[in-house]
Amino acid sequence: MKMHLFEFARPQAFLVIPVWLLAIAAVAWGMKQKRKRLTFWLSAEEVSHWWRRMRVQMFLFGTATFLLTVALAQPRYFSGKVTVPVQGVDIIFCLDISHSMLCEDVKPSRLEFAQTIIANLMKRLQPGDRVGLVVFGGSGFPLCPLTHDHSIVYTYLTLLSPSVMVYNPTTYIAEGLTASLKLLRGKQKREIRGSVIVLLTDGEDQGSVWKQVASECAKAGVTVFAFAIGTEKGAPVPELTETGIVKGYKRDAQGKIAVSKLTLETLQYIARRTGGKVYLPENSQREVEALVRDLNSYRQRVWTRQVEQWRELFPLFVFLSALLLLGETWLTRSSKIYK
Repeated sequence: MKMHLFEFARPQAFLVIPVWLLAIAAVAWGMKQKRKRLTFWLSAEEVSHWWRRMRVQMFLFGTATFLLTVALAQPRYFSGKVTVPVQGVDIIFCLDISHSMLCEDVKPSRLEFAQTIIANLMKRLQPGDRVGLVVFGGSGFPLCPLTHDHSIVYTYLTLLSPSVMVYNPTTYIAEGLTASLKLLRGKQKREIRGSVIVLLTDGEDQGSVWKQVASECAKAGVTVFAFAIGTEKGAPVPELTETGIVKGYKRDAQGKIAVSKLTLETLQYIARRTGGKVYLPENSQREVEALVRDLNSYRQRVWTRQVEQWRELFPLFVFLSALLLLGETWLTRSSKIYK
């Protein structure tokens, strides 16, 4: 679309011009009638002097009222664009709820640890930020759509329990990231550049195309901040009943107890590919504060938009109109002709 360098913000104000023309015509007609009547009382020279003064006054008055009409239309000119911070951004919490998140190498468990991190982080977000929640294991599922009401996300977060995790024994990180991208885009396929995904997982993946989806995030301009949940030493993976009750530990093909360990390399690759960062679980409070600082820094660098800046001209038109009206008033008071 072609940018206009000059425009009237309220062109509907020009609808009063026909009324203005009728008013000027009525005043001019009235002055002519008065001029005819004055010929019976004044000399031709006095009438001519009066008429010249009246024409000047009518011109000043008409021009002044026309300028006021133009001022009402709010004339302005384009002076360029300025960069301003965006009031709110979209943030998706992408939470791993596979069976390995029940491991207790971080207390009380990886899942509860991740829930606490999300709850603490939401308290530090800005009110204008929209937050959504995606959970994943063998598949990704948008648990809560993007909303400004952070308490709703917290409510959904507290509903997660081992019973929800029965049907998510595996971990496909690509499924979680894909579901997060879909939630950000929405049905309208809106622009998502500058949005953020906060990924909370132990990094173990059973063969999904997470590198490919990380590239898709980078291409879309979505940054992934990854919070590592777990330790490199790891812990046994609980086995659940159909009701979500832990009945023991899973075993591998050799019959040994399966141990889930933090796979930091996966998270480092995703964060590096998308321009994000990885946060470790040793000191959760410190790491949450670091993530908040990084989000704020990222907000200042990325979460901005270009806004058109216009210079208003209506004060100039009002000033000129006031000068003309003052001149018209001065002529009226200085007139020595009896009216």
